Amino acid sequence: MRILALMSVLLLSACEKVDFIELAPTEVVFKQPNNQTWMEARCMARNGVRAVKAKVGWSVKDPAVAKVDPKGLLTPVGDGDTEVVAKYGDLEARAIVQVIYVDHLEVEPRELTLKEGAEAVKITVKAFRKNGKPITDRSVALTAADKKVVQIVGDGKILPLDPGTTTVDVQVDGARASVQVTVEPEKPNKK
Repeated sequence: MRILALMSVLLLSACEKVDFIELAPTEVVFKQPNNQTWMEARCMARNGVRAVKAKVGWSVKDPAVAKVDPKGLLTPVGDGDTEVVAKYGDLEARAIVQVIYVDHLEVEPRELTLKEGAEAVKITVKAFRKNGKPITDRSVALTAADKKVVQIVGDGKILPLDPGTTTVDVQVDGARASVQVTVEPEKPNKK
């Protein structure tokens, strides 16, 4: 009796009809190396019934860009574009994967000389992908090495305080650059 019950369960699960695979999400964009997302693949019949026992195999088209584990956990590896693929038998479903990392920064000017007591100055920071395309949706963090010489104010301006030389570190995601800043003493007024 048990063998009959087991065989009927196996036959029923083997009879699940799969006509297509639904993937969610259909597009993934990673902007940070520590991001991950779960992919969900549903094996479906044309009549809308899900084949709950059907298991898909996972892969990525370009493993230099992303990786996926056997359960569907998708992780970025490097900057670029690829696809994650869910496969069941001869059926496949694909989702677009973009990994958009900041590869390098351009900072202007690289050296700055300011007068003590002068107005704050804004530097220009541009972030770029490995392929050279600009990235404009990231925030810039500025940090003064010597906070007695300059201070970061407002929307990333450098305010000269006391005479001296310091660096201002510039960071966008994992990419870094620096600006050499010299603050000269203001000249005394002649009377």
